[in-house]
Amino acid sequence: MFGADETDALKEQQTDNESRIGMLKREFAEHPSKGLTPARLYRILEDAERGDIKAQHELFDDMEEKDPQIAADLGKRRQLAAEMEWQIVAPDGANAQEKKAAEFCADVFSGIEVEDLIIEMGSGIGHGWANLELPWSIDGGRRIIEQPIFRPHSWFRLPLDNQQELRLRDNSATGAPLWPLGWVQHRHRAKAGYVSRSGLLRVLAWPYLFQNYALGDLAELLEIYGLPARIGTYPRNATSKERATLLRAVTTLGHRAAGIIPEGMQIEFKEAANGKSDLFESMMRWCERAKGKAILGSTLTSGTGEGTNTNALGNVHERSQQSLLRSDARQYAGTICRDILWPMAALNFGIEDRRRAPRFFLDPGDTEDFKLLSESLPVFVDLGAKIPSWWLHEKTRIPQAEEGEEVLQRSVKPAPPESLTALAALKGQSEADDPQAQQIARLEREARKPVEDMVEVIRRKVEQASSLEELRDSLIEAWPEMDSAALADAMAQALAAAALAGRYEILEDL
Repeated sequence: MFGADETDALKEQQTDNESRIGMLKREFAEHPSKGLTPARLYRILEDAERGDIKAQHELFDDMEEKDPQIAADLGKRRQLAAEMEWQIVAPDGANAQEKKAAEFCADVFSGIEVEDLIIEMGSGIGHGWANLELPWSIDGGRRIIEQPIFRPHSWFRLPLDNQQELRLRDNSATGAPLWPLGWVQHRHRAKAGYVSRSGLLRVLAWPYLFQNYALGDLAELLEIYGLPARIGTYPRNATSKERATLLRAVTTLGHRAAGIIPEGMQIEFKEAANGKSDLFESMMRWCERAKGKAILGSTLTSGTGEGTNTNALGNVHERSQQSLLRSDARQYAGTICRDILWPMAALNFGIEDRRRAPRFFLDPGDTEDFKLLSESLPVFVDLGAKIPSWWLHEKTRIPQAEEGEEVLQRSVKPAPPESLTALAALKGQSEADDPQAQQIARLEREARKPVEDMVEVIRRKVEQASSLEELRDSLIEAWPEMDSAALADAMAQALAAAALAGRYEILEDL
């Protein structure tokens, strides 16, 4: 299945080749965010589209280090996925060999820091991709992987003829192709596009730049805000040395409140500079909201709302965040199945079809509202819905009991003592002889038939309707057909009986 030229990664790591790519381990980041301008940012992004992605991804690393909001929001998405419970299972309808492969892979993963693996793969949310090198070893005659090693994004480039293939940077113009079986190549689809344009941080680069401009302008405003202007005047015949002395005095006077100047010179204090920071703060708030929307899909999951019902909107946005989290989990699981589990299953158990390889799952922990489910299910069952029990177990995440396992049972109420049974019988007999109880029972019988007829009409309309609008219109049309006269007559008799009974009780108390 794997040729001799495709198993080099089983013997050594590709980055151990000092002659071609060993220089990558001795590189230092150039930090392109220093002195970043719109023109330079445009040039960095354009170079990435032409295959040179080093500066772009070094900029992305700088952005996450320098911007607390980007670091917090991206970290939130990575950490939430890393905290999920994981499991490795055999495919549906697995044979004995496939079940053994799943058990073997689960045992190997028990010795791996899966949380670290997910967090490192999660860097692909911002960068668009993440590559981790696989170290292989032999245990008990079988090939196993050890902890995957994260490799910096700046180590890679794109060949000019293929914008979808990542290669290691070496001394060539196109880079070294990645060895099969040697890498976890995670492509995170947070944004569609070629590899160089698929990272969220590419979207965040412009708000990051604008916010830094606004922050710098605000800092400059705060530095001079409220300080009086200091203007020095000197005679026309003042020498250069005297003018320099005056300039130093004007400069240091604002900080030290003391200075000396030659006779004949003077310093005037003008009115304090007036200015407002609203413009800069507004720009910074816009940038923060833009970054929060790009990463988490909303602003209330990354900050507080202003002038809004943050509780209601927060619940909506929380559900949006949960959908992002589920998408992230599925993408991580797909990469792990393809690049880790399938190679181990193929090398050790001869499973050539990737679809029959063990499957990796991250459990987002979403469960249905038990109270709502317990109240609504009996209604659907009474209406005739045929609901399989496996669906209920899947929704509630309650495992089905294996053969012979003890199961929970409903508690049986103890039988009432004979004395209580006799008392209940006497009470029932007295109620049967009570004229008031007899009247209530008669009115119930008279009202039951018209109510059942109306419910039957409504049930038929519900079954026939294909939308809420159609159901509404059909109920309005069916209203004249419903016989409400009998129900109205029964209700009138009940109200009259209630009024007479009330008067009778009042007269008895007099």
